[in-house]
Amino acid sequence: MSATMEALINYQDDLSSRIAKAQINFKKSPKERITRDYVTNRLEALIEMWAEFRQGHKELLQQADPKTLNATAYLVNDVYDSTEEVFLSYRSELNKCLSTLPQEFVEPRVNSKSSYPSQSQVKLPEIHIPKFSGNYTEWITFRDLFVSMIHKNESLDNVQRLQYLKGYLTGEAEQLIRYIPVSDANYNQCWKLLEQRYCNKKYLAHNILKRFLSQKNATTVSASVLKEFIDTTSDCLSALTNLGIDVSTWDIIIIHLLSLKLDPETRKEWELHIAKTVASDCLPTYNQMKDFLYDRFRALECIEPKHMGKHVASNVRSGQNVSHSKVLHTTNVQKMSCEYCGEEHKLCFCKKFANLDCDNRRDFVMKNRICFNCLGSNHGVQFCRTPINCRVCKKRHHSLLHPSSSGSTSAVGSGFEGQAAAENSEVSKIKGPQKDSRPIETANHMACHAKGKSSQVLLATALVEVKARTGQYHVLRALLDQGSQASFVTEATVQCLGLKKTNVTNMISGLGDEKPALLSRSMVSLTLKSKLDSSFVIEVNAFVLSNITSHLPVQRVSLDNWVELSQISLADPQFDVPNKIDILLGADVYSQILKDGVLRGPMGSPIAQCTTLGWVISGPVNTATDENRITVLHTCVEEFDLKKFWELESDTLLNQKMLTTEEQRCEDIFAATTRRDEYGRYVVNLPFRDEAPSCKYGESREIAVRRLKSLERKLATNEKLKKSYTDVINEYLQLDHMKLIQETDNKQEEAVYLPHHAVVREDRSTTKVRVVFDASCKNRNGVALNDTLMVGPTLQPDLRHLIMNWRRYPICIVADIVKMYRMVRVTDEDCDYYQRIVWRDDPEKEIRDYKLLTVTFGTASAPYLAVKTLNQVAMDHKDKYPMAAKRVAKEFYMDDFMGGCQTVEEGIELIKEMNELLKEGERTKGRKG
Repeated sequence: MSATMEALINYQDDLSSRIAKAQINFKKSPKERITRDYVTNRLEALIEMWAEFRQGHKELLQQADPKTLNATAYLVNDVYDSTEEVFLSYRSELNKCLSTLPQEFVEPRVNSKSSYPSQSQVKLPEIHIPKFSGNYTEWITFRDLFVSMIHKNESLDNVQRLQYLKGYLTGEAEQLIRYIPVSDANYNQCWKLLEQRYCNKKYLAHNILKRFLSQKNATTVSASVLKEFIDTTSDCLSALTNLGIDVSTWDIIIIHLLSLKLDPETRKEWELHIAKTVASDCLPTYNQMKDFLYDRFRALECIEPKHMGKHVASNVRSGQNVSHSKVLHTTNVQKMSCEYCGEEHKLCFCKKFANLDCDNRRDFVMKNRICFNCLGSNHGVQFCRTPINCRVCKKRHHSLLHPSSSGSTSAVGSGFEGQAAAENSEVSKIKGPQKDSRPIETANHMACHAKGKSSQVLLATALVEVKARTGQYHVLRALLDQGSQASFVTEATVQCLGLKKTNVTNMISGLGDEKPALLSRSMVSLTLKSKLDSSFVIEVNAFVLSNITSHLPVQRVSLDNWVELSQISLADPQFDVPNKIDILLGADVYSQILKDGVLRGPMGSPIAQCTTLGWVISGPVNTATDENRITVLHTCVEEFDLKKFWELESDTLLNQKMLTTEEQRCEDIFAATTRRDEYGRYVVNLPFRDEAPSCKYGESREIAVRRLKSLERKLATNEKLKKSYTDVINEYLQLDHMKLIQETDNKQEEAVYLPHHAVVREDRSTTKVRVVFDASCKNRNGVALNDTLMVGPTLQPDLRHLIMNWRRYPICIVADIVKMYRMVRVTDEDCDYYQRIVWRDDPEKEIRDYKLLTVTFGTASAPYLAVKTLNQVAMDHKDKYPMAAKRVAKEFYMDDFMGGCQTVEEGIELIKEMNELLKEGERTKGRKG
């Protein structure tokens, strides 16, 4: 390598380093330093460095020997492209920062002494070019100013002109030339692109004429309306003239159109004026009409009070027909007087009016034409602007006018009572037509429980299987409520099952109707199946609520003296343990599941009733204390801060999780089959629901091959993505996370092949491209691998508790586990049959079969297996690393660690222990991964 070439390369490396450091230093700049001059100077320095870098690159390519240059690190590491990326990113940051500062860009100044003689010592205000966002109507003004001040400014070169141009563009216009580099040759190209896009005379003329013709008709005499007519018409004519359109012969058309929009009195005055001043054989001109309108609005300004003119103008623009007499009435100052008793207070504060019954209050309001919403006397409810509605039902009427019964019929009986009520027809008429014209189903439902100082009462609960959108059944806990007219389901359950919601409006109320009813806005259809009798399937329509009730029972109960319970099949085997309620099944379902058979226990015990779901337990339970119990209020959950605070606290108190049968089986499989290989890495089995999964023999390889070819076509259009994707697959092979299957293999027809695709995350600083394996792809039999895998229980703590615990530490620590899933091995048998893929790095090559050797991203059981293995590492080595092991179960959310410490010394010790603990599960003696 010659000394000259080496010097050039060193200079290029230095420039590249300076540009990168400049960006880093700018990000570290304190807020008080970020001024317009500071950012502008940095931008100018950046452009100068980039120009030097480009010139040096050009000289290097011209002078150096191509063979020698290709072997240098300058070209091997692609320094030019990487520096260009940094330059574009840094320049975008500076431009974005400038756009947020209060003033505009510093304008280029023409040397006034040489160009124009100084005629005055008065300092004129600077002319600022407004930013152009892509609005067609603003293009002409922007173009003329920019051409005058920048485009024709001979003191600027094209690089500076383009930099100014980019600074004055926002929105769609900025996006049009965003990715065009700043260079001398690109300025004319950018300016041409903008003119081609926005210099659309036909569209501009259409918008101008549309604005002129869409002026609203005046319905009353007003100075402000006349001024608006003059200003809008003159503005439109000037804009058309700027487009090169001759409007000098349009006077008669403009006069005709304007006269049609004038109020009747002004139009009459105009015709009388023309008859006096213009001969019958001549036509009036627009200037004559403009002079007439000028004289008229000046006269009206002297007559009308200022606030009256504004009031009229606002009502005219809103399309209201306001008479002149009403406007004058609003200027009179009147003494406040109650419409009912005549005293000095508003009707809503009148005690005599409040002492009337609801029917008489409503009759008085209707007869006196008083607003139903605010009880004001100068408008109707359809024009009421008061945002406050009824405190009881949140509808459009005053709380004093809320009907005592709402037109509903109530039922009296024991247990849970229900009622249904429609909207009050009178209030509905007053409200007028609704904005949303969709048919909405409205009904009231009630389900509640009285409270008192007594022994605890068990409510009937059952575990049921509910069908998800995918066809898979999930075990959920249901409350059987014979006193509820409807069934309900929590929002979290609907999201988990992936069910489709139907929009409805339902008012859910309890006994007494004294408090605001709860509102449900959606309904879902549930397919329920008994865990004990698979032939019993029922369809249930359930309303969706954010929460149904608190954990039931309130506290754990003991029925050890009832021996017969162990001899029957319970619908909820853990009915005595507090846990959440996912579904509430009302009386319509209760009547369909009842069977003959009642079992009574010892004195003071509840009863057991036979149902198709199993035996349910309900009734009072004697307790050792006689204190007040927590009220169970089904569906009518109060929406206020104290309730939310209690929910937040109860989650930490009632943390005993009840596992479903499937979840417990998943735990048992992990405990019975998980082992560690000779290198210390954990080896797990895939948790299948059946011993012979039905996902086999589905010709999944043909589907995987077809998806691979589709992926290749996509990658062929993006070389950068193709390279990144290929690098990820090669990394799997290098780290021994994937293995080539020999051609002698005879399991192709039986094995499950997983299609794969790319997920690109540009916001990630590390892994921007991730390979995701589609284990939900169904084979020819309509079964996917995920359909046969158990998901497993949730092991990590609740995220909100994790974050709150993290914020308690004075010193916070965050970290994550790299390639967490791929740190856990899967047994060879499961890899052979259930984790196969097809791949080739070149479409010209033959497609080969591979098997994934680790827990695979995209399978249903992957999160559970990864987190469970992480917890197992902590359990196996808790004696050696007690501090770190204790934190693993409480401060990890998947692969993210969010912990902390009280002192720096404690933090250092924790980090050391955590690193050593996790290394115990990924030791790789003699292996690649």
